[in-house]
Amino acid sequence: MNGTTSGMKAILKTLVNDPPHFLPEHAGQAINDIMDGTATHSQIAAFLVALRLQKKDSDPAIVAACAQAMQRHARLIPYKRYEHLEGQVVDIVGTGGDGHDTYNVSTTASIVAAGAGAKVAKHGNRAASSASGSADIMEAHGCHISLVEPEQVAHILDTTNFCFLFSQTYHPAMKHVAALRKEMGIPTVFNLLGPMSNPAKPSRVVVGVHSPQVGGLMANALKLTGIQDILVVCGAEKLDEISPAGETHYWRVQAGGELTTGTLHPTRDFGLATHPLSEVKGGDGHHNAQILSKLLNNQLPQGDPILDFVLLNAAALLVVANIASDFKDGVAKARASIESGSALKTLEAFRDMTVQ
Repeated sequence: MNGTTSGMKAILKTLVNDPPHFLPEHAGQAINDIMDGTATHSQIAAFLVALRLQKKDSDPAIVAACAQAMQRHARLIPYKRYEHLEGQVVDIVGTGGDGHDTYNVSTTASIVAAGAGAKVAKHGNRAASSASGSADIMEAHGCHISLVEPEQVAHILDTTNFCFLFSQTYHPAMKHVAALRKEMGIPTVFNLLGPMSNPAKPSRVVVGVHSPQVGGLMANALKLTGIQDILVVCGAEKLDEISPAGETHYWRVQAGGELTTGTLHPTRDFGLATHPLSEVKGGDGHHNAQILSKLLNNQLPQGDPILDFVLLNAAALLVVANIASDFKDGVAKARASIESGSALKTLEAFRDMTVQ
C-alpha cells in the first residue's frame, strides 16, 4: 500500500468491515500516512476512533507497529562516536492523564538517577493535562531545551549523564494530529505512543500508566519494539508513577523474557514511609522548579513526602538501569546522589550545555 488517501481508505475499510484481518502492518501504514501528511483530517479521526471501537488499540502488536512507524518519522539520535552508550540509555516517563496533578516526579527522579550514574535521556513535553509538564520545570530552571539538537544529545549524555529531549523538537510530524487530538477530547492510541517514542531509543525504561488495564498491554508492546528491560507501573489510585500512598501494580520484562506482575509498597520494598497523594501535589512550573531546587540542594528534611516520592521513582529507575541491586539499594544510591550534590551538578551541567 502506498501513502495516499486511497491507501488510507483501504485500511479503514479493513478496520471497520473486516477487523479480524486488520494486521499490525495496516496500523503501521496508517500511522505512516498520518505522519507524512497524506491522510486527511477526516481519515485520521475515523482511524483513531475505529481503532478504539474495534479494541485494536488493546493489541500489543498493533500498538508496537504504531510506535515503530511513529519512530520512523522522528528525528532520531545518532550515536556515531558514542557507540558505548547504546544499551545503556534509560528513561522514566508516564502516559499522563491520571488527574492527580502530582509533583513532576519522573523529571526529578531522572536527574537524581543520572547523578547516581544512570545515562538518562528524558523525553518530555509541556503540560497537557496538569499545571506543569516536564518541559516546564526544565525551562523554569534555565535550561534552553528547545535548542538541543539530535546531533548534540549523545555528547551531552556522555558528558553529564542527563539530557532532556523536548518532544516538539524531535517529533515534527506530530503537527498533523496535535489539533485533532485536542478537538476529539478522547483517549486514542497516541496516548500510549508518547512514552514509547523516545528518539534516543532507550534500551531500559520505567513507564507509568494511568490504568491497570493498560499495564500488560504497555509492557508487551514495549517488548515487541525491542526494549531490553521494562518496568511498567500504576499506583493503586490510578497514578502513573510509583505511588507513595500505598501499593503500586507493576509489570516487568527483563532481557526480552516473560512478563511478570506483582505489587510494590513503599515500606516493604523501598524502606520508606507512606504519604497520601495530597502531600505530593505539584504546582505550576515556577513552583515545581522551587521544590526541585530545594530537593537538589538537600534542603528537604528526611521523610519529606516529595523527597520520598522522588526516591521511590529514582530507585526504580536505578534498578532498571542495572545500577542498583534492588529497590532499597536504589533508594540508598538516589539519596547519596542528592546528599553528595551529584544530582545538582548533573542538572547544572546539562543547563550549561544548553546555553553554549
